[in-house]
Amino acid sequence: TAMRYFLDRIDEDAVYFLDEPENSLSIERQIELADYIAATARATRSQFIIATHSPVFLAMQGTKIYNLDDYPASVCNWTELPNVRRYFDFFMAHRHEFD
Repeated sequence: TAMRYFLDRIDEDAVYFLDEPENSLSIERQIELADYIAATARATRSQFIIATHSPVFLAMQGTKIYNLDDYPASVCNWTELPNVRRYFDFFMAHRHEFD
């Protein structure tokens, strides 16, 4: 599976470039992978550079987010990204369906 692919390849003391790791992962697996990446980064000298639209990865504690849609690119909070705001607006518009 995609999750197994990442778990088998992420090791200590390395730099990883991940492009849309959420692709083909359920929300549960995205959370699991984000937790694994965060734990690996804390416990080792590994660094992760991740291109993503996933709020799960964007919300990881201690991340530095570059909004590449801005010119020049800017550093921002994950909740300021237009893509994340659209998710928020969507769920807020449907919040009554969760009650």
